[in-house]
Amino acid sequence: MEISPETALAHERAAGQQQRFAEIDALAARLLAAGLAGQPVATVVPGRGRQTPDTAKVTALTGEEEGLCASAFGVQAQQRLGAWYLPQKVSVKAGAVNLPYLLREHPAHALTLAADDTARLTAVEGWDTVLLWALLVPLFETLLQPVRLRAAGEIVPRTEQQRFWTDIEERYRLLGIDEGALEAFRFGGGWHQLDRAGQQQARLALLDTLAAADLVQLVARHRIQRLQGLMAGFAKKAKTGTALARRVLTKELQPVVSAYFGGDWLAVLDYLQVPPHPDEEIITALPEPRLYVGMAAQTADMAAEAGIAEDEVHAMLAAFLGGGSSVSPVEERASALRDWWAGFDQAHAVQSRGMASLWGLVDQDLMSLSRTEQGFTPQLYRQRLPADVRQRVGQLWETVTLQRHPGSIVSNPRPHQTMAEALGPAVEFWHGVGLTAWFVCEGPYSRTTLDRVDRYYSKPLAALRAAGCPVNAVFFRELHAAEQLLGPEEEITDSEDSTVETPYGQVTFTSSMSHGTRRAGFERVRDLITRHRRAWAEQYLGAFVEHRWRSELEEVAHQHHRIVAAKGRPPTLPQFARFATTAANHWTGGDLGALYTAIGEPAPSQQKRPTRLLAEDGYDFARRVYQELGGKPVDHNTWVNQPEETQRQWQLSRLATESLRYLQLQEALGQPPTAREFGAQRLTWPWPGEETEGWPVLQRVLAALTHTSLAPTATHSPTSPLPGEESDTLRLRTKGANAAIRTEPTTVRITCTGAPVDVSAVLLTRNGKVRSDHDLVFYNHPRHDGVQVAGDTVTADLHLIPDGIATIAVIVSIDLEAQPAAVFDQHTQWQADITQPSGTQLTFTPGPFSSGETVTIAVELYRHTTGWKARAVGQGYDTGLAVLATDYGIDVET
Repeated sequence: MEISPETALAHERAAGQQQRFAEIDALAARLLAAGLAGQPVATVVPGRGRQTPDTAKVTALTGEEEGLCASAFGVQAQQRLGAWYLPQKVSVKAGAVNLPYLLREHPAHALTLAADDTARLTAVEGWDTVLLWALLVPLFETLLQPVRLRAAGEIVPRTEQQRFWTDIEERYRLLGIDEGALEAFRFGGGWHQLDRAGQQQARLALLDTLAAADLVQLVARHRIQRLQGLMAGFAKKAKTGTALARRVLTKELQPVVSAYFGGDWLAVLDYLQVPPHPDEEIITALPEPRLYVGMAAQTADMAAEAGIAEDEVHAMLAAFLGGGSSVSPVEERASALRDWWAGFDQAHAVQSRGMASLWGLVDQDLMSLSRTEQGFTPQLYRQRLPADVRQRVGQLWETVTLQRHPGSIVSNPRPHQTMAEALGPAVEFWHGVGLTAWFVCEGPYSRTTLDRVDRYYSKPLAALRAAGCPVNAVFFRELHAAEQLLGPEEEITDSEDSTVETPYGQVTFTSSMSHGTRRAGFERVRDLITRHRRAWAEQYLGAFVEHRWRSELEEVAHQHHRIVAAKGRPPTLPQFARFATTAANHWTGGDLGALYTAIGEPAPSQQKRPTRLLAEDGYDFARRVYQELGGKPVDHNTWVNQPEETQRQWQLSRLATESLRYLQLQEALGQPPTAREFGAQRLTWPWPGEETEGWPVLQRVLAALTHTSLAPTATHSPTSPLPGEESDTLRLRTKGANAAIRTEPTTVRITCTGAPVDVSAVLLTRNGKVRSDHDLVFYNHPRHDGVQVAGDTVTADLHLIPDGIATIAVIVSIDLEAQPAAVFDQHTQWQADITQPSGTQLTFTPGPFSSGETVTIAVELYRHTTGWKARAVGQGYDTGLAVLATDYGIDVET
């Protein structure tokens, strides 16, 4: 595998294997030629709205080539061969394959246009996306890396630049490209002596040199190098025989199999001339979801068929469902939604002039404590919905699971909001159109007009159509006609009299201010909406509620089956929570075990139900926090004349609402969250000392209101040598302890007992996020911007770290491929040793982990004033490396 591309291709020909790639090589070469000649290869069609994915389309194909791509790169075609690893969504860099065209057509702005020509998030549904992701983008990015690196400027130290250019020249040599192609680009080649026109000409000369090459041979060389990477990955996992696909196919190698083998692992093994692993199982289709909901209605038939009493069937169902009733949690909530709808409908039906608006009847909006928007009454449902409906909603949706802490079921501060989310587009549309009618007629203003509601609410209307529960088009025509019959616009004014004494007696001045308009005729529009809302509910409400729970549960079952197919084992509870939490919160009160039962799968573990800290309504608690923090409602005068105080009150309001999440985290963690766990850096702290001053204030207020203790603080020195320990080895005794280090090469070595681990590093900016996916340094990307990972050791040359990087986090994760059931606990522990050439020696050993953690942030190296410090972190996560990476802003596919 360390042989040259020429030799590897010769071996391939001798083995009779080259012909299997002939069509793909020819396709890639033809598209490369088209691109280099100045033809656009692909396009991105933006999705409508933030939630709608973009669509990528390869445009430079012939009809015959489209047929080849559909069979070779089709999602379903590859999945039928076992490629369940295909990502469901991916950001497609169409700009990479269009860069040659842009360099020729728009040389002055090519790189900017190419950066814009990237899909935000493309659903992997068609062969175009797979073709780009697997084959074309890697090819074009490799060839045009010199252009991109020069466009980036000198953002890394010269020694790093020199290494980059050495790697690029070696890559070009292996691809058989004329060494003169990089003459102007290479390190020390005089690039910065060229003016803008000269640089543009150098880019075009590079394209011409590439276009003049034997592109079929170039593409074959690129392919064989990617296949050599696949062979190396296979060899690493095949020390005792043929490796299983799921152990070999990392995120980096999956596109290789999709590009050259159509996703067929057996074809890979045939190419390697090795037999399949005895335990290898190629799943060609996922099982159809089977839901265990609604069985209570069938007990009479089940009892008659089994010849037993119906009460016994109810008892067996209750045992199966894990509760005290034969009615499933999903059925209970579906029934509650129908009852809620009756109260919601009646509230809208009796709305009349002189009443407050119904904004607040549905708990959909952000919680606001500092200032109430005109016409908005928070928690209006308390006043307008029947007491039994409110109580039932509060009971059924009183708990949730936090996606990143799935081990516990915690309090839900806003059950009415979760309930409304479960009902989704039906309540969004019918409540929205009712509010629109009110504000058009009663003022002061409306966000849209009655004749435009079909466009304003196009998204929920589309969702209702997709569910098979459309709103009758006649409704919109009648609504438009009703608007024409409304009275003329009348200004809404506020008047104020003021009297002054003059030599001629008292003079009264009257000032008036207009703040919107109203139009007579609300009752007519209200009755029209009520008639159509009730007709829709009579025809569709039951079916729509069933569609909501059925579609969410079936999607959870599908994702569960997909992971089993891709990994050969069921997901862990944290992995399951990543795609199941929303459905659980909607339909089982956050109980993942009940959701497992509903889809007919065994739960891997049982969630805890910790003592609830939120014993009152979430709004009431947040208001108390707001008052304790010094919050005061902002009146109109303050809002107009004291913008700084208004801003401060808004910030206190935000902290008060975020305090609800603090309590949820405290319940889930079993102790108050740290500032990092809470995400304190994301918030604005309206104190002179900002977070340093405000965080303890918030902690004290919450501890007092919940009658709990503050998080324990260290009473001993956080950094001190242990008794009997050499004085030149400083032990970081507690989490959060830190020590100054020199700006020089720094080594962090992890030693672990009990389970094999992977060590990686993440380069983070001051906002705690990566700049790009390249800032994750690990065994498949072992060197980046002065940081290197080799086995159990991370080395960071602090002289070479770019200015934009504030922190280097060292991550320790259990190798779950090697030991799937392992977690960090009293038997599996690690130690971090930090050393520097100048003699610095630090060590940190965290206490035993106890919550099923498989990933930990071990230590951080971070900038402090003009130097660097090392900090002991020891923060564990039971949600897997992918979730932690996502928190850092890294694009990770499940």
